[in-house]
Amino acid sequence: MCSRTVYYHFVIPVILILVGCSTHLTHDLAYVSDSIRKRTGHNLVSIEDVNGLKLPDGIVLTDGLTEDEAVAIALWNNAGLQADLTGLGFARADLIEAGMISNPVSQTLFASGPKQMESTLLLPIESLWQRPYRVSAAKLSAERVAENLVQNSLNLIRDVMITYSNFAFTLEQIEIVREEIELDNEILAIAQVRLRAGDISGLEEAALRLEAAQKQRTFIDYTRGVAILDMELKTLIGMAQEENTIKLTPTQIDVQLIYNLDELLTLAYEARPDLRAAEIAIEAAGKRLGWERSKIFKFTAIADFNERGRSGPEFGPGALFDLPVFNWNNGKVARSKVQLEQAVRQYVVVKREIAFKVREAYTNYLSALKALKILRSDILPSAVIAVNKAEKRYSVGEISYLEFLGFKRQLLYSRLGESESMAELRRASAQLRHSVGFIQDILNTK
Repeated sequence: MCSRTVYYHFVIPVILILVGCSTHLTHDLAYVSDSIRKRTGHNLVSIEDVNGLKLPDGIVLTDGLTEDEAVAIALWNNAGLQADLTGLGFARADLIEAGMISNPVSQTLFASGPKQMESTLLLPIESLWQRPYRVSAAKLSAERVAENLVQNSLNLIRDVMITYSNFAFTLEQIEIVREEIELDNEILAIAQVRLRAGDISGLEEAALRLEAAQKQRTFIDYTRGVAILDMELKTLIGMAQEENTIKLTPTQIDVQLIYNLDELLTLAYEARPDLRAAEIAIEAAGKRLGWERSKIFKFTAIADFNERGRSGPEFGPGALFDLPVFNWNNGKVARSKVQLEQAVRQYVVVKREIAFKVREAYTNYLSALKALKILRSDILPSAVIAVNKAEKRYSVGEISYLEFLGFKRQLLYSRLGESESMAELRRASAQLRHSVGFIQDILNTK
């Protein structure tokens, strides 16, 4: 009867404590998905729902793929991101482990001959006061994992946008080079006629033939580049098994936006998940330091039961505790202090890296924007005007057809330059948005 009393007085309260101390992971997949949605307008799909290619609602590949659609598909299907998201499961497991309290230890010596039966119940009390430190550290660790996953998702979005831009640019290059090849073939045909007529030397004809051959080689290189970029984009968005080349439908980018560097830096410091993760690392290091200090004192409650005493069965409490005379957990406390200092210094590193990336992306964006505006406002219109005038002069016999084709070539060069500047602007825009955390509408300041 007395042993049951011991059970009810000690074991049941422990069970109630365990039930009442359940932990809840707040920074879960829903948190990561919501953070990404606030930044980009797109969300994540549940890991359990990923089984083959899944397209977000409203996306149809037959009408062409926009950059925004490519981002949405990647967030649902990228294999690397799905693998990273399993880290939330580990964080959840660590949090559960941190919330657990050490089991009581029961020791029983059975009666044998004159030896009476004795029972002792040991309850490690130190696990109770250490628990808040453990749980706090585990929660901060889970929060840090979640913020890093948000950053990983933003890195993926940047990579998709840059690859998409490179792919679209290479496709435009192929079309322009194809026109150049047709133009070079026409020029070469005229040169061969002039060579037979004795108007030009064989050396001049050979130079034109070499130039035409080089364009053919360039076309082959661009074709190979398209195939590689097609595979790269498919891999990023989770369509690696798709055999057909992806059809792109690029959207226009607003070239009238004006940005303020100081505002971008402020936004980046507020929004970048990796900076928040660095802040959390400092908090977690502080919690670990408190946890290690709490380990200096170890206290175990004892409940002892003897079967036969002077007045029958005897029950009495006791205590077992370490005397912190020689070991004050100095090593682990010192290690925790260094980890805290390291976390603080790492925060400074991350913040400075963010500032550099914002400034770099801002500079590249302005440079690409200026180059594109010059091409569109001066070089390209001048090339178009020159071709129109050359066509009129050729029609009245003032210039030769070969000279007219030369002006058309200059126009193709200008179009290629515009395409290259637009691609550079798209890449710079992706880097700039990534550097400030992809906060929606932050680049709409005019």
